[in-house]
Amino acid sequence: MADADSGALVPDAVPGLLVWSNQHGVVALVRHAQDIDSFGDTVDWAEAEVVVRVLQAAEAPTADRREVFRGRLHVPSGRLSIGDADGEVIHPAHRGWNELVITVATKLSPADLSPDQLRIDLLPTS
Repeated sequence: MADADSGALVPDAVPGLLVWSNQHGVVALVRHAQDIDSFGDTVDWAEAEVVVRVLQAAEAPTADRREVFRGRLHVPSGRLSIGDADGEVIHPAHRGWNELVITVATKLSPADLSPDQLRIDLLPTS
């Protein structure tokens, strides 16, 4: 994910990490569509859900979520590009610097680098 007007200057992959970033963007792994047991006649592709929330203030931690990343991302356009090899979605963000808090389900093993659900909270920075 990166500012929609940045030209998607995201960092290169870092093996063994679920989330990594540079000054231009953040990369977060999710379950790949082909992450299934077999390719039979009927393929039930794997799906991943990415929930993005634009908040005005941080919420209290909950027992069902585990933080996997906290960092800052500059989004001067106020529009965040989130995508993969198949497509892109433009989502509103705070204009300027955003604090990103990325969480996964607590039950997800820390060794699992392909969650099927990821939550990204965008907070204003002071």
